[in-house]
Amino acid sequence: MSEDRARTSIIIPVWNGAAVLPACLRAVYDHSDPDLPEVVAVDNASSDGSADRIAQDFPAVRLIRQPFNLGFAGGVNAGMEAAAGDLFVLLNQDCMVEPGWLAALHAGFSSDPSAAIAGATIFDASGAVNHAGAVLEMPLAFSHHFTTITEQPRPVDYVTGALFAIRRTAWVDLGALDDEFYPAYFEEADYCYRARRRGLSVLYVPAARARHLQSSRAWREDPLLHAAQQHRSRYRFVAKHFTGPQLAAFFPAEQASLDAEAWFDQALGRALAARQTSRRLAAILARRQQELGESLSPAYRRLLQAGFAELSRHALGRAALLAQRDFSESLPRRVCRRLGFLPAPAPHQPPLAAQRAAQLKVLELLAAYDDR
Repeated sequence: MSEDRARTSIIIPVWNGAAVLPACLRAVYDHSDPDLPEVVAVDNASSDGSADRIAQDFPAVRLIRQPFNLGFAGGVNAGMEAAAGDLFVLLNQDCMVEPGWLAALHAGFSSDPSAAIAGATIFDASGAVNHAGAVLEMPLAFSHHFTTITEQPRPVDYVTGALFAIRRTAWVDLGALDDEFYPAYFEEADYCYRARRRGLSVLYVPAARARHLQSSRAWREDPLLHAAQQHRSRYRFVAKHFTGPQLAAFFPAEQASLDAEAWFDQALGRALAARQTSRRLAAILARRQQELGESLSPAYRRLLQAGFAELSRHALGRAALLAQRDFSESLPRRVCRRLGFLPAPAPHQPPLAAQRAAQLKVLELLAAYDDR
C-alpha cells in the first residue's frame, strides 16, 4: 500500500440515505484499498435509520451523529475537522465509485503540484456522462457541466461536490466550506473559485470514475422551496465573487431571464431568494472579505443592495403574472392545500378579481416560505 493512499480520508455527508448508503460504502471498500485508513460518515439527523445502519453494518466507518441537519457543506466541514488524512475526498451518499478511482485521483494530484482540488468523471444511473468538469456561464452564473471525457487531467473552473478531493494543505489555507450555502448548491463552485483566486488549480481527472444515482427527490416534494434554495445559493455566489462590471451585466440579464420565465415556482423562488439575499447581504460581504481579502466600496455594496431589491420586485411581478395567466395550472395547488389556502377562483371571475386573487396567493406563499 502506498504512503499517499494511506493518508486518504473519505468523508460522506449523510441525510436519509439508508436506501443507497450500503452500496456506496461497499463500492468504497471494494474499489479503493483493503487497508483504506479512514471513512468518515457525518449523519445530518437522518430520520430513516441511516446512522444505525452504518453503525451496524459498517463498523469500520467513523460515524459522527449531528443533532440536526447541517446541510452538505456543514456536514463536510464536521467530517474534515475530525478526519486524519492528508487528502480529503468528499463523496455523496448516492455516488458509487468504480475500480481504480482513488489511484487515479492520486496520480492526478501527482501530475500537478499546484492542484488543490480534483474531481472525477461522473456518470448518471443510465451510464451517460453527467460531469467532466464544469464552468459557471456568465453573466447569470448558471452551471454548465462538460460531458466530453478527455485523455489526460486538465484544469477546469470547478468540479462537482458529488466526488470532490481536497488536499489538507489547501483546506488549511482556504478554510472551511461556506456552510451558508444551505442546504446545498454552489458550495463546491464557491470553494473552487476561492482556490483559483489563490493561484491554486482545480483538476478534472478523467480516469477517476463514479456513478451518481441522484436519488434525492426533494424537488418533487416541494418544487417552490427547491427553486428558492437553488437561486438563493446562486445569488450568494454572485454576491461573494462578482466584480462591479460583472454585476452590471448580471442584474439586467437576470431580469431578462425572469421576463422569459414560464414556471411559477421558478419566478417566486427567485423572489424569495433575492429577498433573503438582501437581508443577509452584510453577512455575505463580511464572509467575502474574510475569505477573499476584499474590502468593498460603499458604491459596490449599494449596487448589490439595490440590485437584489429590484430583482425581488421584478420576480414577484412575474410570479403574479404567471399565477393570473393560468391560475389552476401555474400555482402549486398541493402546496396551497397543505397550507390551507382558498381554492383557485372560478374561470368566470372578472379579470381584476382574478388578478387580485393571484396577487394575494403570491403574497401568502411569500410569507409562508420567506424564512425557510
